[in-house]
Amino acid sequence: MRLQACRTLVLSLAWAVLALGAAALAQPIEEFGKFNHRLLEVKRGQLGQVLGVEQRTVEQLLDIDRRYQPQRQQLTQAMKNEFRQLQQLISQPAPPEQEIMAILSRMKSHRREMLDLQQRKADEEMALLTPVQQARYLMYMMNLVKEARSIRRGPGGMGPWEPAPPREIPVSRPAAPGGQ
Repeated sequence: MRLQACRTLVLSLAWAVLALGAAALAQPIEEFGKFNHRLLEVKRGQLGQVLGVEQRTVEQLLDIDRRYQPQRQQLTQAMKNEFRQLQQLISQPAPPEQEIMAILSRMKSHRREMLDLQQRKADEEMALLTPVQQARYLMYMMNLVKEARSIRRGPGGMGPWEPAPPREIPVSRPAAPGGQ
């Protein structure tokens, strides 16, 4: 039973790290605001031509994005905070499993909320577009995200992101009966 709990804990921790990888790389809030404003202006200038829609439709798409942005930022910040708490707890010699499980549960819940939020946003956006426009919008957004990531790497083009080698996490095991 204890082995199963440990496996669940390790798998949950691995899930949390993967789920928050993108959030952990995000910029500070002030920089995010400037970057997001610039991204909004780029989209405003390009979407009409790329999708073959009127500027009114572009503004509707941007309004949808603006409506969902505060909730996305709030969830991202909550997940970052939980990840920091998790890092602090797991670095303790004897991490408190109950607290860790509670944080992992909140992280999963926030991840589900984020996915639900993204789906609602996408549904609203797609309702404004024809199937061909939806496909163009998807391709445009994928390219825009790729460009945005390369810009965020900063001057000198650091090249592709290389993950840091895994760090050793101290593990404390209860002493076996008889002092061994």
